[in-house]
Amino acid sequence: MYFFYSKLSRIAVISQFYFSVSEALPTPCATLLPAPTGTFGIDVHSIELVDPTRSINPFAPDARPRAIEISLFYPVEASGGDTFTEMYMPPATAAYEDQKYEAMGFPNGSIFEQLALQVAHKRSSHNSKDFPIVLFSPAQGDTRLIYSVLAQSIATQGFIVVTMDHPFDTDIVEYPNGTLIYGIDIDNYTIPQQEAWVEEALPARVADVSFILDQLQNSTVISRLIPGNTGTLDVSKVAMFGHSLGGATAAQAMLQDTRIAGGLDMGGDFFGSVVTEGLDRPFMIMGAAGQNRTTDPLGTFSALWAVLRGWKLEVELANSLHYTFSDRPTFIQTLGINLSEADMENLLLVTTLNATRSREIIAAYVGAFLNFVLLGKNESLLQAPNVDFPEITFDQ
Repeated sequence: MYFFYSKLSRIAVISQFYFSVSEALPTPCATLLPAPTGTFGIDVHSIELVDPTRSINPFAPDARPRAIEISLFYPVEASGGDTFTEMYMPPATAAYEDQKYEAMGFPNGSIFEQLALQVAHKRSSHNSKDFPIVLFSPAQGDTRLIYSVLAQSIATQGFIVVTMDHPFDTDIVEYPNGTLIYGIDIDNYTIPQQEAWVEEALPARVADVSFILDQLQNSTVISRLIPGNTGTLDVSKVAMFGHSLGGATAAQAMLQDTRIAGGLDMGGDFFGSVVTEGLDRPFMIMGAAGQNRTTDPLGTFSALWAVLRGWKLEVELANSLHYTFSDRPTFIQTLGINLSEADMENLLLVTTLNATRSREIIAAYVGAFLNFVLLGKNESLLQAPNVDFPEITFDQ
């Protein structure tokens, strides 16, 4: 598969029920993923948003409206005794991912059905508008759910993090009524065919981003995502980050939606008009080991870099590969799965960077960028190499 890494006013129709496994299912045998270790405990709720007016819905077999699943991770007071479990994935998605990962070397059995997040269901004394909003877009062919631990590690620093699926692009989207939408499999496409696919998918992804921002101003939506909250969220100044094609989505969305004050790409090439038009707001590129403007075979790193007119930074994470920027290292470590070097390479992972450490590094640098963009903080991590993070190289 080619991963693209080296390479009118709208009213949403809101699903009547959203999946909250900690309330719906017992989890006596759950394997707990690491809890967030920052300032705040984190709660999470998911919801389906349907845009009945959307004219851009590529790859759909009919004229159905665009339906987007999102998860919202938000900070609450952290205190002992109020931690609950939230299943990592709903049942059909977990079963699908089991088969997908089994083909990549995982052991047979119900791997994803047993994983659970640690969440805090305590109502926060803070107004939700106290926390800046951060959007996240996943890689092509991956569910937003395999970035949930990463999202928690950002939210615990004092941000509301919204992750999203892009239907017919994400490998599987499971809706509250049980409907499943499978992504287009482009594994056997030629590189030109994949690039053509991206050029069609990217506008839909960007439209998803703006639609979600619009809906965060809908009090009915927010009351379902943040129980007890009767207001809306401030979306006048948000940030966005993404992995792989999600990083390209962040860049293109910044160009088209000025509410996005800064963007960060993790391991993805760039597509769309942003590559030639550039950006005038902060943008950061975090590459896997050896992935930079010099080595990028498609040349989109250097092309975008040349037209970034605002603050910009490019760094590399040593001993990492493409899916270090996801929960893959975390759930492999948590489950104690022993994989061969060949299987790890197939998963685009390496064994030389501990999952806990990689998560710590990514959270630190993404958090520093968000503090800089959204809160105006002078972050030393973004100014020069840091002795506490020797794994990070600054590309000049």
